[in-house]
Amino acid sequence: MKRLYIIGNGFDVAHGLHTDYWKFRTYLEQNYPEFLIEFEKLYDIQQLDDTEPWYTIKAQERWNQAVNKDLWSAFEESMGHPDITDMLNFSSCILDDMDLDGGNIGIRDTMDVYWRDQFGFVNLLQDYMKEWIEQIDTSNILPRKKELIGNNEDCFLNFNYTDVLEHVYQIEDVTHIHGSVESVSDISPIIGHCNKAESEKHRQWAKEADEEYDEGESSIQDAIADYLEAILKDTNSIINFHSRFFRSLNKIERVIVIGWSAGSVDIPYLLKIKECVRRDTKWTVYWYNDEAYAGLKHAFDEVEIDGNYEVKYVQTDEFWDNVL
Repeated sequence: MKRLYIIGNGFDVAHGLHTDYWKFRTYLEQNYPEFLIEFEKLYDIQQLDDTEPWYTIKAQERWNQAVNKDLWSAFEESMGHPDITDMLNFSSCILDDMDLDGGNIGIRDTMDVYWRDQFGFVNLLQDYMKEWIEQIDTSNILPRKKELIGNNEDCFLNFNYTDVLEHVYQIEDVTHIHGSVESVSDISPIIGHCNKAESEKHRQWAKEADEEYDEGESSIQDAIADYLEAILKDTNSIINFHSRFFRSLNKIERVIVIGWSAGSVDIPYLLKIKECVRRDTKWTVYWYNDEAYAGLKHAFDEVEIDGNYEVKYVQTDEFWDNVL
């Protein structure tokens, strides 16, 4: 039986790796604190001042929980929704301070440079993600699923950036859909949102402002579009790049989902897999907790796999041969 394994971050976490996005935030906090401060500001997050008399460890813990919930727990989905109202208000304040008698004309180049200085730092996000992933050590990880060791018969679609499948399980042919570490992939890790419509909307508004000779408005709208595009994960291009892999799925008889949340940024991949596999393909979807089950059930309902295929939802503990 030809199987497709869809591997998500829960797979790495189940092997004791600290690869959730909060750990990435910790890495940024330790190595690039100024970047982190500026980045979180764009999502209306202000860090606590530990020199204030009211500061306590418990206050920090509550803050951490709130920030994780608001941004980092669903990082790729949340990052496509910065505080655009604040960005626009910031622009209005600057233009008001300039007090231009002739209107917002002749200022485009100056404003473009200013916004690049303000928001251009986000272009470093991909580099920092790569640095973080490259320093994650998998050398002492032990396998937890015997049947995966040396499995070069089935297909593996890996949403993780690490080399666990290759290094721990000696699987030779793994498709890292979003890139991986240099030892197993020529493609650097790709992180981003899929809110392409939002960036296109601001690009259109910039064009309309240009037509009205409002260079201040056109500049900030283009700057917002530039920011969103810098952290955009172009799923259509990624799917096209891996078209050969997806075409190979026409022989798949069973799909096994393990450690994958099927969040909104990944729905295009689920649709593509559904399109490529056989109509009699059986699906086994492993879930970690009630929240994960609800998210997976929603995704499989949304793409109409539930109801059209045989789908079995199983608690994750039943997948593993041993417990940590």
